[in-house]
This record gives sequence, structure tokens and C-alpha cells, in this order.
Amino acid sequence: MKPPVKLLFSSVSASLLAALVSAVTVMPSFAADPFRTSNARAIGSETQKAFELMFKEGDYVSAVKQLDKAVRNEANEPLVFALRASTFYATEDFVGMQVAGKRVRANAEALKGKDNLRAYIYLAASDLIEAGYIVKTEGLSSAPRALPLVQSVFDNIKKAQDIDPDDPELNLVKGYIDMLIASVLPLSDLESALASLKQYAAPDYLKWRGIALAYRDARRPDLALGAVNKALTTAPNNPDLNYLKGQILWMQGGNNLPAAKQFFELALSKGKQMNPSMLAEVRQQCRNLAGGVACKE
Repeated sequence: MKPPVKLLFSSVSASLLAALVSAVTVMPSFAADPFRTSNARAIGSETQKAFELMFKEGDYVSAVKQLDKAVRNEANEPLVFALRASTFYATEDFVGMQVAGKRVRANAEALKGKDNLRAYIYLAASDLIEAGYIVKTEGLSSAPRALPLVQSVFDNIKKAQDIDPDDPELNLVKGYIDMLIASVLPLSDLESALASLKQYAAPDYLKWRGIALAYRDARRPDLALGAVNKALTTAPNNPDLNYLKGQILWMQGGNNLPAAKQFFELALSKGKQMNPSMLAEVRQQCRNLAGGVACKE
């Protein structure tokens, strides 16, 4: 079943869309591919550093600065502009997001015949960015106009699957899409939606983050806690993951509330590196948990 555009885009958080549109190959020359242990790809080291700063370290501020270097030095790499689109989305600069999405598409087209798997993944990302731009700038009434783009996302994912259905990068992207659909369509099978993430996706810090988000939204905190702990094992310094764990502990309630506050405060202690809108959200949630008292940072 294909998800209605209205449901799809009205439910996407900035952090989730950032992960979704940016989940593509990252590997500089002579370095390990964070997605694959075989058939590794090699791209610019500046891009890899920006990706890891954003999603492994949770250092949004440094990642944005690093992207400036990547744009200057590795302008033919589609991931650079997928990451750039995610930062524009996070700051609600939807025109900037659209411009970056067009660069994603141009660079993806240039990959055809060289690496078709990555080409189709990036084409799917560019379609998603453009559809998001339409709905965000024109409102949910524009959903019918965005629907063909959403269909194209699925078509390009299918083309990538026909090349290598077990590819870790592909299954990370597909897994986030499937998880998102399950979160907005009550009749969806959550475990089936998470199958791509669980079985083949990588890197672990994005794989388990997605799974934790899905279980959190399904109000299954015990499973969510196990997943976020696995994500933290591979990205222990990420304040976004600390915040997510705090949310899950708060959901469990009871004796877990003091620990939830501690994880909120751990995230706040790294507030200088966070997306400002995310930082404001953590502050407010921690204040709510603490009964209206500001939490320490």
C-alpha cells in the first residue's frame, strides 16, 4: 500500500527526514565504508566527516560548517547536497532545501552507468525532497500534486532493489520509509516495516535509532529502550540519542523518571552542538518532566 502524501509529510520530524534523505553512501578513499563490508564505495572525506558529525556525533553545528568545505571540494557528490537539504529542512528554509534537492538529482543522474544502485537511491532522495518542498510550502492541499513524486520514490527504491536487495545502504533508506509509513498507517505491520532495518541496514547508529523511534511511537518502550541502547553503543556521544533515551524512560514512568531527567540533562550538556530548534525542545521537555523547573545544562 502506498501512503497518502498528506499522512507521510504531516508526520515527518526534522530529525527523521534528515536521516531519511541523507542515508546514502559515505566513504572517503582509503577509509572504511560505514554501510558495507564488501563492495565498498569511495567518495570524498569531507562528505564523510560531515555525515558522521551529524548522525554519529550529533554535532549539528560542526556538521553545517563541515558541509561548507564539502560543497567546495566535493561538489559532484550527491550526498553533500542531501545533507545540505536536511539542514535547510531543520531550519525551515524550504527554498534552500529544494535547491539542494535539485543538486542531489543532478549528481544522481550523473551516477547512472557508473553506480546505478547509488544513482537510484539518490534519485529517490531527490524525489522525497521535492515532494516535501511542495507540501511544506503549499500546504496539505497540494498533496495530490506531490503524489507522483512519492510514487517515484518507491519506483526508484524498487530499481535499486533489483540491483542488490541486500545492500545495507539501500535497506537503511527503505527501512526508514517503511517505518515512517507504519507510524502513520495504524493497520500497518510494524515488525514487517522494520524488517529491512533489522536485517540488512547499516550503520548501526542510524539503524537502531530508527528502530527505537518506531517502537517509541508505537508505545512499546521496553523494545524502544533496547534499540536506543544499541544505538548508543556505537554513538555514545550523540545528544540526540541521549534525548531519545530520556523520552523512552519517561514513557516507562515510575522509578525511571529520575534517569529520564539525567538523560535529558546529558543531552543539554552538549547543547552548543545541537540544532537550535532541537535544543529548545529538549529544554522544554526537561522542564515539563521537572515540574516547571529549568534543568541544568
